[in-house]
Amino acid sequence: MGGLDPGEASRGDLPVKGFLDHKGFELALRIVIGGLFVYSGGVKIMDPLSFADSIETFKLLPPHAINLLAMSLPPFELIMGLLLATGWRKRAAALAISVLAIVFAVALAQGMARGLKVDCGCFGGGAPSPGEIWFSLGRDLLLLATSAWLYLGICRESKAL
Repeated sequence: MGGLDPGEASRGDLPVKGFLDHKGFELALRIVIGGLFVYSGGVKIMDPLSFADSIETFKLLPPHAINLLAMSLPPFELIMGLLLATGWRKRAAALAISVLAIVFAVALAQGMARGLKVDCGCFGGGAPSPGEIWFSLGRDLLLLATSAWLYLGICRESKAL
């Protein structure tokens, strides 16, 4: 019957074959992205002053908000990374990471547009440079694309069940 599994045909789905739709690929992406967020959050937790200095370079927030963000964002990143990597609440974690990637990309882009020498503070503090800013923006956009792809795939998966 055209190679369709009766269960698949009854759901109205076409059989999807390929590397990108393989569960192992999704798992690998979740572990990599989750691991990046766990590592990034852990580095910032270990040195909140350096992260606060990085946030200050963007010239977006008043000092009291900088300190609040420097103390609250790293644990949130760490938790979202753990949730995504372990698969527990992976849909919420993928959405949260997508939103964070948007916020990070917008913050970097506005800093670049204003001619600021910003330090993303993603993996600890460092000396800001134009090349590093472009690299960070590219990484954030790739993170956004990947986490959004994961989120949409997880949503599609949950509707198919």
